[in-house]
Amino acid sequence: MAVVVLAPFGATGDQVNAACPPNAPGAGQDPEAKGPLRASQVAYARIIDRVAVQRGLPGQATLIALMTALVESDLQNLSYGDADSVGLFQQRPGAGWGTPAQIMDPSYAAGAFFGGSAPPSPPGLVDINGWPSMNLGDAAQAVQVSAFPDRYALREQQARQIAGLAGIDLNRAGDPYAGRTGGAPGGGGSTETPGQAGDVCDGGLVDGKPIAGHWPPEEQTVPDPTGTGGMVTPRTASWVAAARGALQNPSMSCWDAHAWNPTSDHPKGKACDVFVGGDGRKVPAARAKGDRYANWTVQTAAQTGVRYVIWYGKIWSARTGQWRVYNGGGVYDPSSATGGHFDHVHVSMY
Repeated sequence: MAVVVLAPFGATGDQVNAACPPNAPGAGQDPEAKGPLRASQVAYARIIDRVAVQRGLPGQATLIALMTALVESDLQNLSYGDADSVGLFQQRPGAGWGTPAQIMDPSYAAGAFFGGSAPPSPPGLVDINGWPSMNLGDAAQAVQVSAFPDRYALREQQARQIAGLAGIDLNRAGDPYAGRTGGAPGGGGSTETPGQAGDVCDGGLVDGKPIAGHWPPEEQTVPDPTGTGGMVTPRTASWVAAARGALQNPSMSCWDAHAWNPTSDHPKGKACDVFVGGDGRKVPAARAKGDRYANWTVQTAAQTGVRYVIWYGKIWSARTGQWRVYNGGGVYDPSSATGGHFDHVHVSMY
């Protein structure tokens, strides 16, 4: 609680607001902070590091998180930002990072940035394959997918200074993939079951680079072209038209009330399911069809505004450009044909 008193939500009084709006090219070149601002930065740095230590992450993870928060919020817990961004890392509720109240909890925000198998759904640092060998700024960018990726490296020295004041050991050893399902890439301990996500490595699905892009929110103003009777966003309707042309008019359905999962993108008019004609684990033709649908969706995501894809026990995110194990999100049974998305490809739009 003492930390919250040091640095209340939002920048008030003699605290400095974020150096520039989150998308401004000049961010990251501020003079050294002093007084109450520096004190609150140190306090938030300790919270971030405490989450990293509790997770068993190395000091390098803390350093990257501090660099990121300095760029995004000047290491302040801002209650405002670009679009619906809030908090230390300017995470967006609309992008699946959590509710505004959750993101405004510094411990939650730090845990979300670090990522892993627990919610929220956007991939964090531990979900990025090979992040420990990346340049520090590149690792931060892999999580944030900013339009200005060069900003993060500019704050390394300031992050190290704050860490020193906070008594943080940035040379601390740890497990760089702590909290991630299956542990390190290619390592043991995977929770995948035979015949599910484990055989995705056979080349059926394609990865890619993270996709940077700014897709403004849209209202549900277009009747669902798949005939459900609901309304979808113009972006979703455009994706349906493109998919029908490229994929030879596949069977699909977009809007749905999804009463059992009201947080789904379906009732928001931002998601479609493309059906493959059977359980891909049992029907090779269905598996091949689903791979083709999923790969086309991934490869065109930068043009269509696709945010994530779920197929065959895996989830692909535009933020990382990579597939990872899908755990059902606490709502679905990932071992079932529908819950694990073995009989349809789910596509969610920004």
